[in-house]
Amino acid sequence: MKRCNIKLHPRSEPPSSVAPVSREGAALPWRVSFYTLGCRVNAYETQAMEERFRAAGFAVVPFGAPCDVCVVNTCAVTAESERKSAQLLRRAGGQAAYVIAVGCFAQLRPEKAAACSGVGYVGGCAGKPDAVAAALALCRGETPPAPVPACGGGYEPMSIFTRAGGESGKCRVFLKIQDGCSGRCTYCIIPKLRGKFRSVPMERLIAQAEDMAEQGVKELILVAQETTVYGKDLYGKKSLHILLKKLCEIRGIRWIRILYCYPEEIYDELIETIRDEKKICHYLDIPIQHASDRILKRMGRRTSKQELIDIVGKLRKEIPDIVLRTTLITGFPGETEEDHEELKEFVDEMEFDRLGVFT
Repeated sequence: MKRCNIKLHPRSEPPSSVAPVSREGAALPWRVSFYTLGCRVNAYETQAMEERFRAAGFAVVPFGAPCDVCVVNTCAVTAESERKSAQLLRRAGGQAAYVIAVGCFAQLRPEKAAACSGVGYVGGCAGKPDAVAAALALCRGETPPAPVPACGGGYEPMSIFTRAGGESGKCRVFLKIQDGCSGRCTYCIIPKLRGKFRSVPMERLIAQAEDMAEQGVKELILVAQETTVYGKDLYGKKSLHILLKKLCEIRGIRWIRILYCYPEEIYDELIETIRDEKKICHYLDIPIQHASDRILKRMGRRTSKQELIDIVGKLRKEIPDIVLRTTLITGFPGETEEDHEELKEFVDEMEFDRLGVFT
């Protein structure tokens, strides 16, 4: 698969290399449906794929309706998400002539994905840009392109050019600023599935956001595996605050929300930008996973309990009305009752506004 190394212009056009198509012997176009499991990054990429299918002439129908192609964007972050992914692939096989399996489960367990009834193409994570070509080949009775085995290199060109696929009329959309992760948390499979950390060039994001604003989008939700380290690979330093300031300059955008900020990477310029820029929501999603130093070390986390206390205190001091959300893992291998009690006490003391817990 070719990587995104072309020169980007202020007004990039949506992918148009695939000519519009229609079903043989019928006036109606081929029909496609989508189902997304997992994170907000997956949700963004489903929107991007939906837009590409529309541009190629497909009619998008709701999941569950009879269709020619069903694209299932799978997840593999937990055993339960793997089970649900396989279940949805089998279910899709009962409503579509062909099923395309993309996403993390398809990347991690390609044989299991391929074994599900109706699956005609397994693209994994890196093969999402090829989903349209695969669908066209299947509908025409041709051999789909070979799936890309793994992510790597530069940033894959999976951008949204029109509002939520072009027809939903939503005023808030996801803006994916980065893919992959270079961390090595012992519980996380994301680096294996999505490759190393790769930022989207800033000029591409600005052009994309400007296009969205012109079409009525009011709120941008920045998503990535780890938004706080945006730009280190491209610009030699953490540059999320710079991107935020440029996005705030776009006329028509009223709110900007940031997801998935790892606590150890939150830095002063970022805090100051969130505090000072009127368009940035005073909300952060900060995954901490635990508060026991012993368990944090076993998890491969790059922070300590005291550092967590310090960053939460600093955020609340600088931005008194900030809303903080976090996620925790309980029952981690080696966790004792003492570790668990320490975590509970920490949660009581920190008084997070929103809390998600995974066993």
